[in-house]
Amino acid sequence: MKRLLTLLLALTCLLSLASAEDVRMGEEEVVIVTSEGRELRYGDKGEEVRLLQTRMKDLRYYAGPVTGNYLDATRKAVRAVQEAYGLEATGVADLDLQELIYGDAHRPLKKGDSGKDVSRLQTRLSELGYYWGQISGNYLDGTTAAVGHFQEENGLPKTGSADVQTLIRLYSDDIVMPTPDPASTPMPLPTPPPEVKYAGIIAYGAKNSQVKLVQERLTALGYFDRKLTGGFYEHTSKAVREFQRMNGLVPDGVIGEQTWNVMFSLDVVRAGGVPKPSPAPTPVPYFIEVDVNNQLIKVFGRDESGQFTRLERIFLCSTGTASYPSRPGTYTLTGRKARWAEFPNWGGGKARWWVRIDSEIAFHSVIYNSNNLDDVNMNSVRKLGSRASHGCIRLTVADAKWIYDNVGAGTQVLIHENAPLDPELKAASKPGEFNKSTWLHNATPAPTQPPAYDGSVPPVSEPRNLKSGMQGDDVYWLQSKLKELGYYKGTVTGAYLEGTKAAVRAFQKDNKLGSSGSADRKTQQFLFDLAVSSAQARPTPLPTDPPDAGLPDVPPPSPMPSGNFIVEGDDP
Repeated sequence: MKRLLTLLLALTCLLSLASAEDVRMGEEEVVIVTSEGRELRYGDKGEEVRLLQTRMKDLRYYAGPVTGNYLDATRKAVRAVQEAYGLEATGVADLDLQELIYGDAHRPLKKGDSGKDVSRLQTRLSELGYYWGQISGNYLDGTTAAVGHFQEENGLPKTGSADVQTLIRLYSDDIVMPTPDPASTPMPLPTPPPEVKYAGIIAYGAKNSQVKLVQERLTALGYFDRKLTGGFYEHTSKAVREFQRMNGLVPDGVIGEQTWNVMFSLDVVRAGGVPKPSPAPTPVPYFIEVDVNNQLIKVFGRDESGQFTRLERIFLCSTGTASYPSRPGTYTLTGRKARWAEFPNWGGGKARWWVRIDSEIAFHSVIYNSNNLDDVNMNSVRKLGSRASHGCIRLTVADAKWIYDNVGAGTQVLIHENAPLDPELKAASKPGEFNKSTWLHNATPAPTQPPAYDGSVPPVSEPRNLKSGMQGDDVYWLQSKLKELGYYKGTVTGAYLEGTKAAVRAFQKDNKLGSSGSADRKTQQFLFDLAVSSAQARPTPLPTDPPDAGLPDVPPPSPMPSGNFIVEGDDP
């Protein structure tokens, strides 16, 4: 069973990609993908063991060298994780334990400990109002007392030590706030500052004076009742969402310019007031089809009636292999995305612009060997257009970035394996050559304007024998005519490939012209004569004939492209 686990990491070996203020809702810096891994145990060695040691070292369960050898120290660390989480201490890192380790795992903390996880503990206790000391990263008497108070108020054994169960409860939403001291004097609510100029997006994870200003304003408006820390975490995010909901804004928990301006306006709705109307939801702009047989992604936009019939973009891709297929079905995106993904159970490869489809499948770029932008796995580049992944949908970096930037929550993705082969469309959709000076694919050439087609008039170009590999106006006319007659099932592109060859062969067989699949002049002449005779035999309607009388209803247009290889909205 495949598993997909995500984790926001702050690993020093990663590139510095963006500050917390730049990360939009649903975005993460890095996800760790542990799908289809293998159980690790004593005596194993390799990249998977090295990555496991690295992660446990980051969590401070493992103190030895990162060797890639699963020996006594590694087994001891694994047992320590299992004991901390109340699991059987086997020393074997099965897939469930790897999910836990690569997830938001905690190490037990006690008096005398130090580090970033202690700072995070102090920050969380401070935000909840249990801790009033300095965020020092040192677990001393003040932190011990705050943890004990939190445990007492939340029905946990009061030890003052932050075991895993205490930490899980602390970082959840299911918490009890500290009981106020009845002898204390309530502090007056802060007044809005005279100067409240917007200074940029503020999102989860930010910690600065602007966040504190927001907390002060939300406190004055009745949405926030916590200590003013200047840190944008769970309760600040919850207060921002409630403020946005009450004031008719999109409740995304991110403070953009619109939210900021409303927050400091005169007609702002306070907590308990009459909420403003919610904004009308924006229709999802795209529908995505993943055509496994042709290794193509087709992006459809809405037409004038709101239906997804406009083919706007086509991307060449690599889907899952036969052993690890991209499972057919219809999926609805949740909006989860990350700038980098890591695959520890697949040799430690990485990818950019990851967009989650479901717990097993995602869109992402070609594979990187490391986080260096010039360390591209060329095998994944060469295999674009063929089944090559472990279930995910690989694209060029530019195409993956387009999906990342333009496709959001609510978008439906259809993955299917039943489309007829369309080699002409696949060839026309190839990206530009891979450029090793930029380590990216060159811009995809702009499609040429298709020639005019008149089925009753042969092409004006000089007659020639047509065969595989050729292209031109005469090939375009040939494909169009064969499609009109029901022989050609693919996309009319003007390039003579296997789909055209199969259609010519079928036409030749039906008309006793041989079966070479090459459109020699005899075959073309027969097709031209058929076109002319068909046009001459078509009767001219009499003036008294009622137009369209008795004709069946015209079916709605198919979302599949036909007769035109120009993709609407395509840029070079």
